[in-house]
Amino acid sequence: MAGVGPSVKEVIEFTRIIQPVKLDDDTLQTQISPDGEQLFIVTRKADVASDRNRFEILLMDVSPARLASLEAMPAAPSPIRLLTVEAAHDRADATPSLRDARWVGNRTIVFRARMNDEPYQVYRVDVQTRRVTQLTYAPLGVVAFDVPDDLRRVVYLTHVPNPAIAPGARSVVAGAKSFWSVHGQPDDFDSQIRRYQFYLAEAGSRTPARALGAAFLESSYGTPRASISPDGRWLLLPTYRPDRQLAWARQYPLVADAFKEASPSLVQDPLGYYSRPTGYVSRQMMVYRLTDGHERAVIDAPDDSRGGNQQRTDRLWMDGGRSVVIAGTYLPLREGGGSDQAAASHIIEYWPETGDWKPIAVLKQRLETAHAVAGAKGEFIAIDGENRRVFRRDAQLGWQEVIGGESDVGQRVDAPKSWRPLVRQALNLPPDIVAKGPAGQEVRLTALNPQFSAQWGTMKAYSWTDAKGRRWDGGLMVPADFKPRRKYPLVIQSYGFSPTRFYRDGSNIYDGFTSGFAGRAFLREGLLVLALPWRASSGLPKDEHESIKAFGDGVRAAIEALVAEGLVDRERVGILGWSATGVRVLNLVTFTDVPIRAATMMDGDSNTLYSMTITYAMSDGIQAIKERANQGGPFGESKERWFRNDPSLHTDCIRAALRIESYGAEVKNNWDIYALLRRQYRPVELIKFPEGAHALARPSERMISLQGNVDWYRFWLKGERRSELLIPAETAESLKEQYARWDQMVTLKQATDAVPKCARVAVPD
Repeated sequence: MAGVGPSVKEVIEFTRIIQPVKLDDDTLQTQISPDGEQLFIVTRKADVASDRNRFEILLMDVSPARLASLEAMPAAPSPIRLLTVEAAHDRADATPSLRDARWVGNRTIVFRARMNDEPYQVYRVDVQTRRVTQLTYAPLGVVAFDVPDDLRRVVYLTHVPNPAIAPGARSVVAGAKSFWSVHGQPDDFDSQIRRYQFYLAEAGSRTPARALGAAFLESSYGTPRASISPDGRWLLLPTYRPDRQLAWARQYPLVADAFKEASPSLVQDPLGYYSRPTGYVSRQMMVYRLTDGHERAVIDAPDDSRGGNQQRTDRLWMDGGRSVVIAGTYLPLREGGGSDQAAASHIIEYWPETGDWKPIAVLKQRLETAHAVAGAKGEFIAIDGENRRVFRRDAQLGWQEVIGGESDVGQRVDAPKSWRPLVRQALNLPPDIVAKGPAGQEVRLTALNPQFSAQWGTMKAYSWTDAKGRRWDGGLMVPADFKPRRKYPLVIQSYGFSPTRFYRDGSNIYDGFTSGFAGRAFLREGLLVLALPWRASSGLPKDEHESIKAFGDGVRAAIEALVAEGLVDRERVGILGWSATGVRVLNLVTFTDVPIRAATMMDGDSNTLYSMTITYAMSDGIQAIKERANQGGPFGESKERWFRNDPSLHTDCIRAALRIESYGAEVKNNWDIYALLRRQYRPVELIKFPEGAHALARPSERMISLQGNVDWYRFWLKGERRSELLIPAETAESLKEQYARWDQMVTLKQATDAVPKCARVAVPD
């Protein structure tokens, strides 16, 4: 008899809003047409049977008259399906097959998409006729783009082939090339050291586009976005400047901090013998005059961008292209200026015709993003770290910050109250679009998941304190038929917790980290789920080694708190880690006696010697993290510390039944852990996804990962088996073989548990 709660298939087939990407209300306002009449969102829905993802642009009438009329309707109206893209080869959750949609005027939405699973191109769709027109024909696809108001041109970023081995060559000198670039397929961009180039094309033309600037290497874990003026005369492009990084680090304290934390190669490896600056590379904004290609720096200073936010919105054109607000840039250091001049980044206004600029404001932290206020000329919002700041241009006084921000999102403080679209969600309320009225009333504009109900269980905030006095603020998910006096098995999902976002599967700090984290699907099998925050709310370690140890302290304290409350059985606890928390889970099950019966590492990072060698020359930031984790490198005076902290040298300490998932064709972390555990007859299984990306996206791959983990923890924590065929291509024989393997592991685990504690755990740090 099935338990109460959703199946893995139901969780996977949940309709998700993927634009606005972070489901924030400020970005949603930018998806309202300039006349304020229409709003679009982009959704994604998986179909397990066909193994496809469906992407849709949904259009809603948000005119005041229409919204007022909806108050009397008992249910949300159905949005107009403006466009649908079916994707069979949508391999990475972070790169959906339809993305970067935006308005150009009141009738046109431009976007980039992989139509028919071909490389990304830029398209436009007429919202009245629904006619779709292709604007680019980039042979290798489009990575980022922008268009002017007349849509006659497109500036776009594309790949430049950069194989480690030249076509026709029979050998390659490895040098400072990465392991994966040398060992991967020469035509596979995922394994290459990626290079890019900006181009300018005539919209809809197959004539070869014109290159802008020089090709450049991928830096700071991302690719920059272009910004073309509405009149089509000017182009602002960020340019990476590793040649100036050392000098800028000496001048700007925050650049020095980023440099030290994420990209130390220029100091550690000045010869470029084994690395290059990748984890963080300083950017400088350049301006191009498109009539003749003339290029110059906007100002002689870097911006405050960091890894992972290379495509942030930080350029807002004014007056049709006469000037542009640039947010998140440092200022040139003037002779005699004080140290505070370099201590923070700024927001400036820049006039490309003359090259003049004026400061608007000093940022308190780093810029996250900046957006124009919908329907309000000369007004914008800057997300300054965690602060939301609003600026308005006064005819006499220039730019002024609106004290106290806005009374409501997207609503000027001096404007009459009107309707405002918002994203409405909570821990147990899936995201939908609503409109808030002038009297505070709300009408619902979407009902994307009518199948969701209270039977899907409940997530609530849950806090505890570890032995060091650090407070941890996570979330506890329980089934709808939860019985408080029953001791449940527990599964810990270790990639963050947000108390304001809906929790389905994956990590609710962002919507796309779904691999293996089955979330509410665990509840159906009578397993409680603890969402572990990324770090403690207080007493944060400043060192990677201490952060790994603090993770163990937090997990131990969480288990003890739940056991003390009578909610959890201490002998039936499992934990999953993905990416950066994979290394923490590995160290937890290796170096502590925290009672973990079974664990999963999904495409996890690692601090082993093997991992150190295969990430050679991939990213200087990653190599530095491994050395910090192990208190030095595996050589010289720090060798003994490395030996003590490297999990691969202490696999005899691992007692948990270990499931390892590896995504992508390349050799990845934790093969050494797998091989060494197999050699010792320890319970371990490795599942390889040859076509999978770091965050799985194909419905079939997600079924294998999520259902596989539900099976894993149901088996190890409850002694139960699945008999129904659920996973695509699964057969009765393959399911039988799964449990035959695991039954053998039970015998191996019994032998493992009978062995005394290893020396490293018996004498911890």
